[in-house]
Amino acid sequence: MPRSRKRLRPKSRRTKARRASLSLEQMFDQVVRDMYDVQTPGTVFYHYTTWAGAQKILSSQQFRATAHDCTNDAAELVSANSIIIEVAKELRENATGTAAKVLDLFIHEYPNRKVNKLITVGLACFSVARDDKEQWKRYGDDGRGICLGIPRLDEPSPMNPPAALIKVDYSESSWRNNLRKSFGKVCSILSRNEDSPQNCELGRLTIHRIAALTSIKAKQAKWAAEQEFRLVTLVRRNTGIQLKERESAGKTIRYLHVSLRAEGKRIALDEIIIGSNRNAEDTREQLKELLADKGYKLTDSIEYPVITVSAIPPWDPTSGFPQ
Repeated sequence: MPRSRKRLRPKSRRTKARRASLSLEQMFDQVVRDMYDVQTPGTVFYHYTTWAGAQKILSSQQFRATAHDCTNDAAELVSANSIIIEVAKELRENATGTAAKVLDLFIHEYPNRKVNKLITVGLACFSVARDDKEQWKRYGDDGRGICLGIPRLDEPSPMNPPAALIKVDYSESSWRNNLRKSFGKVCSILSRNEDSPQNCELGRLTIHRIAALTSIKAKQAKWAAEQEFRLVTLVRRNTGIQLKERESAGKTIRYLHVSLRAEGKRIALDEIIIGSNRNAEDTREQLKELLADKGYKLTDSIEYPVITVSAIPPWDPTSGFPQ
């Protein structure tokens, strides 16, 4: 008697819907990824700090990421809020179907779902400006501090907690144009897919992700000289991550420590610049000792830095910065 063949069942509607949903989710993820300004490996980022700050960074092999509501910018994470809503309302005028539903939901929800209201964003700040006099004055202890030059490596970022390096955008017109482009892509994708509750939810979440990333990237034009890149760590509720606290100028500053490299690797250092108001000879020897204590070796081309001195002439901090 011939062996009976298994009857092949047609794929269920639920399976097809799940696969379609996954494909749609992947498209939305790509829209968000396109918003990142990826820097090529070898780009050097500079971190200006006090001598004590540099000692702590090199000793702990970690940077301090300050909570977004404890930085020196009162408009942190809220600078772009009005433009985010303006662009959503502008696109809503011509939207139909699922795209219209998603934009309506977003506009209604956004006042209570802004990123600064839902999570804590830890910010460790860097700059592409090397040996910059304004940054020495503001963050480098009036030239008595240290600047760490850190190259971007072609390596995965630490994932616990997850962090991403983001370029700050100081232009309101750029915020507006990028939002139109990204929101518009989401609406276009929705218009080509089934008008279902699941697709509506995916679109809504993506619009909120785009708004959150825009808020994190946006700073007012008065800060543009800093040429900032920020290592962003998202601290969600109920994750068990406890922020530390310190007092500064009568204010409580919340922060967490973050690593730049995964698997416990040492901070890669391209250069360490000694401020021109420090004793260069003594500081150079102290740095060499500190690096040696942490296992840095002169033969490590990726990790061991060139130690230089700021080219900016020394100045008297009590009488102002030299012009």
